[in-house]
Amino acid sequence: MTIICLARSAHFMQRKQSSMDHPSLPESAPRGTILLVSGGRRAGKSTLLFAIRQAVQAAGLSVGGLHSPARFEDGTKTGIDLVDAATGQALPLAEAGTGGTVSTGRYSFDPAALAAGLAYAERGKTADVFLVDELGPLELVRGEGWAGIIPMLRQRAFGVALVVVRPELLDQARAALDLAADSPLIQVDEPERDTLATCVSAWLIRNLTAAP
Repeated sequence: MTIICLARSAHFMQRKQSSMDHPSLPESAPRGTILLVSGGRRAGKSTLLFAIRQAVQAAGLSVGGLHSPARFEDGTKTGIDLVDAATGQALPLAEAGTGGTVSTGRYSFDPAALAAGLAYAERGKTADVFLVDELGPLELVRGEGWAGIIPMLRQRAFGVALVVVRPELLDQARAALDLAADSPLIQVDEPERDTLATCVSAWLIRNLTAAP
């Protein structure tokens, strides 16, 4: 199931109910719900999660986990940072290029930062909103990087988890997390990203503040 909450839909614009009641969102969020977040490159997946984090924290919900926003210089992606979703603390995660202890075809990762990310996830895995940005080829193909977050997600000790996954790795992510093929999917579209953030934030706040 793809979560659609886009202002460009005329039907949606004409609806009297609020965005958090959009019928493509599950009616309720039982504790341990996992929502995959996907979209093309530079669609704004990390930006979406930052906006959701800010909104739900302002509403009094606890947030844990991690972000990994890209770092740009003069429009060119030169690296990746790591941000603790609970505190906002940031440190460098990866640099463009290969040759490090842990590397992909494009980036070399700092082992200490990878360990810090696992620590952030461990501390935040029981939060109301658990953010994981992202599970990528290191985790889902090679079993490295933040693969240790996968069992944390399978424990489902959080309220709702939002997990960023590239489109080409969705099947692997669903298999790793024991999710059905039609499990909820938030598809990020850059022009409608802010509307989507408002929609999902409102849905999270409604469901998690109503939980016992």
